[in-house]
Amino acid sequence: MINKRVLTGIVLAPILYVIVWVMPAAYFAGLAVLAAVIGQHEVYAMARARGARPMAVIGTVLGAFLVLSFYFPRAADNGEFQAAAGIILLLACRLFSPQPVEGAFEDITSTFFGIFYVALLFGFQVAIHRGPDGKYWLVLMYLVIWASDTGAYYIGTAFGKHRLYEKISPKKSIEGLAGGIAASMATAAVCRIWLVPSLGPAEAVLLGGLLAIAGAIGDLAESLIKRSAGVKDSGAIIPGHGGVLDRMDSMLFAAPLLYYYIRMR
Repeated sequence: MINKRVLTGIVLAPILYVIVWVMPAAYFAGLAVLAAVIGQHEVYAMARARGARPMAVIGTVLGAFLVLSFYFPRAADNGEFQAAAGIILLLACRLFSPQPVEGAFEDITSTFFGIFYVALLFGFQVAIHRGPDGKYWLVLMYLVIWASDTGAYYIGTAFGKHRLYEKISPKKSIEGLAGGIAASMATAAVCRIWLVPSLGPAEAVLLGGLLAIAGAIGDLAESLIKRSAGVKDSGAIIPGHGGVLDRMDSMLFAAPLLYYYIRMR
């Protein structure tokens, strides 16, 4: 019998493929905004579990605009203005809110964290997709990260004896990490033939390894946040997988690396 996790993947994979590969870039930008909004909601829920009172509405609105700015190059060029305006607006909203002064620091910082951890990092996927050969690069990244997750799971399950970072994620092993990196390198070396043929074999192996490491750090970072908040999953919107952040934590760290890698080529 197919378990819920696999069934969800079977249903969602074709939808993601159509949006990333077939439909115009604006649809992918819209999907990224939706995912960022849900991801911020998950972060703010965890912040509330820690006693903070993030300004979720204004934070989510600012986050949505931040993601969209990656779709409009001219808007992205005015990043300093947007950042300054966002900071001023958030502080002014908290200043004149009916909330007590106590806890203002935690409220403000948790709101900012949701914007920059979720919306800003989601925006890099929009920037990659919007760029030259963007859908090819983005699909390559997805395949590499999925290969890393799969390799880490199976190698870690079969051979994992040495804990990677026990206080954050007790089940992850050094052997699993090595298996994930190896799977990512192999996937990048093979898939670049069809997706990004300008990427040489050695360069693809290097890029696959770098993306796998970035993804592993992103996964551990989200585990740190969840453990601090005392929750197992960031949410429950994706059956068998948890929340949006549970599925995209590795991508959040891998996408900026890939974006700047492409720019520096």
